[in-house]
Amino acid sequence: MIRRHPVKALFAVLVLLVAALGWSYATRDSVPVPRTADPEPGESLVVVGVGGISWDDVSPDRTPVLWGLLRDGAAASVSVKTLHLTTCPTDGWATLSAGEAAGPRAEGDRPECTPLPEVVGDEQRGYSVAGFAQIAAASREAAFEARLGLLGDSFADHTSCVGAIGPGAAIAAARSDGTVQRYTPFDEGTLVSELAQCPITLVDAGGILTTDPDPATHLEQTTAIEQRIARVRDAMPTGADLIVAGLADRDQQERLRILTATGPHYAPGILASASTRMEGIAQISDVTATILQRGGVRAVEPIGGRALSASPSPNNSESTAAQKLTRLTDIDTKADAMHRIVVPFLVVWLASALLALLVLWILWQRARPWHTRLSRQRILRLTRLVGLVAAGMPAATFLANLVPWWRWSPPSSVLVALLSALVLLISGLIAVVCLNGPWGSSALGPLAVLSAVTASVIGLDLMTGSRLQMSSIFGLQPLVGGRFYGMGNVAFALYGSAVILLCAAMAHALRRRNAPRLAVVVVLVLGGAALAVDVLPAWGADFGGPIALVPALGLLLMRVAGIRVSVRSLALVGLAAGLVVGLVCYLDWRRPEQYRSHPGRFFQTVLDGDAFTVVSRKLLANVELSTAYPALLAVVLAAAAFILVLVLQPGRFGTAPFARLVEEAPLLRDGLVAILVLSAIGFLTNDSGAAIPPVAMLLTVPLVVAAVAAFMAIERANEPVRRRRDRHHR
Repeated sequence: MIRRHPVKALFAVLVLLVAALGWSYATRDSVPVPRTADPEPGESLVVVGVGGISWDDVSPDRTPVLWGLLRDGAAASVSVKTLHLTTCPTDGWATLSAGEAAGPRAEGDRPECTPLPEVVGDEQRGYSVAGFAQIAAASREAAFEARLGLLGDSFADHTSCVGAIGPGAAIAAARSDGTVQRYTPFDEGTLVSELAQCPITLVDAGGILTTDPDPATHLEQTTAIEQRIARVRDAMPTGADLIVAGLADRDQQERLRILTATGPHYAPGILASASTRMEGIAQISDVTATILQRGGVRAVEPIGGRALSASPSPNNSESTAAQKLTRLTDIDTKADAMHRIVVPFLVVWLASALLALLVLWILWQRARPWHTRLSRQRILRLTRLVGLVAAGMPAATFLANLVPWWRWSPPSSVLVALLSALVLLISGLIAVVCLNGPWGSSALGPLAVLSAVTASVIGLDLMTGSRLQMSSIFGLQPLVGGRFYGMGNVAFALYGSAVILLCAAMAHALRRRNAPRLAVVVVLVLGGAALAVDVLPAWGADFGGPIALVPALGLLLMRVAGIRVSVRSLALVGLAAGLVVGLVCYLDWRRPEQYRSHPGRFFQTVLDGDAFTVVSRKLLANVELSTAYPALLAVVLAAAAFILVLVLQPGRFGTAPFARLVEEAPLLRDGLVAILVLSAIGFLTNDSGAAIPPVAMLLTVPLVVAAVAAFMAIERANEPVRRRRDRHHR
């Protein structure tokens, strides 16, 4: 029935797609944050900061204090990423103070940690942090323009106080002038009185900067930190809550660190934050937001963090604690494994794909009519398969996260081999589906199916909480700390390119069936649905992506509808992009501040007059990221220039088959032009947009190679047979 009435069937599918998206968004949770129970403000809270401790350091036997906090309270892994790849204690405490990434100037991405600044003064003259002005200036000049002293200023404005015990705590509690309202060194004899002076008290319990090669010595260091935590816990006022937060890395190696909350307002469970929309993952700025919320204080400037809350566990038994530890360790292990193998995996995969295509090209040059095993038809089929497998890799890397591959072996080389094999299996299955359906006989059919698979995998994951994107090759990296939910820039490059190629292929097929109006409807519906998934706050929550996606889809739509591309029409498309993004930003901004996502926060920066600063920061970050690796930049620019010439002038550099393909399917060329537009605008409007053009190539180039190979095979099959022996040896 579908083959007899494909147009009607397609129309029914589009109606069902729109209905499904509408129903899914209408029935979603009003706030996409895990179920939590918020404590009441104004009650006593003690925050203990430690450095260099992760969940794999914790066990019932070696660390009984931390185990007890895990068992009896709520816990999570905290991303301590600040201004550099690794975080030193000064950076962590400064970020706690500012509510945004902050810290002193440092050389390199993994700087050598220096001692914490001294606290000078006495009770009569008052205390202040030495060198605070220099740290504040460096923080203000850094990417996030953080205000060091925000926490202390916020409490001072509300005539409340934050106590500080230890030098790190003094940095976090200091006001913007570097003075600390109430400070004392860590002294067990004065803990009881000091912890009762202010509603909020910060305590520096020390940390471990390097792992001692002797396990016994390392355990002694951990035990010393545990003893300080235990003394603070025993000295706290009755009814107070205790938060223990990791604030620094160890061994100049980025990892997720421990975060626990115990007390009357934190039942046993898993900590959650609206800033990450994840159970079990939080940021340092969330601890800042929690301190402000518990003190009943409003921040003097907006911050990105959100107050922590707990999703309860069934009980506080030893077995439940062991399950929590396994879950939190697994989050850290996965993040660490993925962070280590992203570059090696991509190098191995791309080198293998290029090598396979090079071998096939050599075989093509050597093929002769009498070589049965080297017939050009077979080489074309193999080229098509290799192209589809290579293009299926991005979707396969997301689907690979359904299998806990990161648990099987710790060495990076083994993990690269394991993930490569798993991705090859999944992408091979995707390629088989693309080749063996009713669409497999056309040149653009497999391209359309693989594009649909890629867009669907990413889109459905966004609609269900970004679980597959978290700690994936092309997804979100919690160790980087840039984004924890929604559409990341790398995933957007894949998503946008796949949507455009799908629309172009579908429109081409419909125009060949003499259904040009339905082709326009298909582009409108598929493009509109893809845009909704990308931009809506509950799903993609993307700000920079729609600015690039709307013009690209608009350009393609004009070509499908037969509208002449002019300056006026392009201006209208740009205006439409601005209106769409502006409307979404405004609607998101109307929600309560704690529930706003990226679009709503940007709208607030526009109202505050800081929009130009944000946009210029994104552009500067792109330039810095692009120029950080000159050799890679040269390769990407050369490849981009080559592709641009081929798209604008098909047939150059011996690509006559590609020219014949786009002559047969001109909308494919229009789709490639739209992807170039998407890549260019995406580069300019995103803070890590430098990754968008090369990632778009990873999907688009092998798909076009596969389509050209299929088209050449169809051409050769349709050629007249001139000699008897050619019948079986072509």
